[in-house]
Amino acid sequence: MKLKPLSAETDELRKIIISSNLTSCYIMLEELLASKGERLFFDKFRARWIDIFKNVYDHVDRMKPRKDPRE
Repeated sequence: MKLKPLSAETDELRKIIISSNLTSCYIMLEELLASKGERLFFDKFRARWIDIFKNVYDHVDRMKPRKDPRE
């Protein structure tokens, strides 16, 4: 997945969104692993987070859309 070049202002916003998503994902994974008595080290997570994101993105992309929108 390659990111399109954007204006400086929009690129800064994109970086903020990516950071926010990365932080949220890390916190959720950390809590899930803590409930199993395991730990997640941020350096290891940071090195692989894009792979995790791509896997989720690919999975969601394969899902069929709902026939009727939620009300």
